[in-house]
Amino acid sequence: MTQPVSGRRAGVAGTHRVDDPEAARLLVDEGYRNVLDAFIGRERSVGEAAEALGLDLDATLYRVRRLHRAGLLVHSGTRPRAGRPVKLYRAAYEAFFVPFEALPYADLEETFLELHLSNARVMARAAARALRDSAWSGYRIRREDDGKLWMRGGRADGAAYDGAADPAGPADAMVELRLTRADAERLNREFVALIERYLALDRSDEGPPNRMVTFASVPLEGDR
Repeated sequence: MTQPVSGRRAGVAGTHRVDDPEAARLLVDEGYRNVLDAFIGRERSVGEAAEALGLDLDATLYRVRRLHRAGLLVHSGTRPRAGRPVKLYRAAYEAFFVPFEALPYADLEETFLELHLSNARVMARAAARALRDSAWSGYRIRREDDGKLWMRGGRADGAAYDGAADPAGPADAMVELRLTRADAERLNREFVALIERYLALDRSDEGPPNRMVTFASVPLEGDR
């Protein structure tokens, strides 16, 4: 996850501050952070980490080597075996703090764009894969009963796409609203409560994640 869903600030005390741009970039990259997570508080070989994460061994080895060069992983020992001993790694620290200024991006806007682009690509790829064999063949754009012009998934005959055939398939929405501050606060609380409810049902300890969920509620320019 990019940040705690509660929105509470993580304390800096007891963490290792990372000012090196390469190490900082790896820490905010979801893929590298997931690999690092496999070594926090435990000693593992690359093969054990790859198995735990459900990743290809070569891809895991590549990321481990970059994390090691950046000082985020350390060699913690070896395990005997016939032939060459197996190297063991552990995270260099239990917790990290990455100041914005350490990231190799021009400004905060570019920082957040880069952080979200990789997730957006994953979601676009997954949605396209799920919809190729569905009845959704395009977009239907029309003014609906609420008086707003909506763009929704539709069938070739112009009818709205009914997702009831696969209720666990992809779902997304992006709307712009004008809310009072009280309603915006309630929306944020409900978003957080919903995500935390499903975090309690997460079974990632049984295997790699099989679903990506994201939400955003941000004040637009001019909001007071």
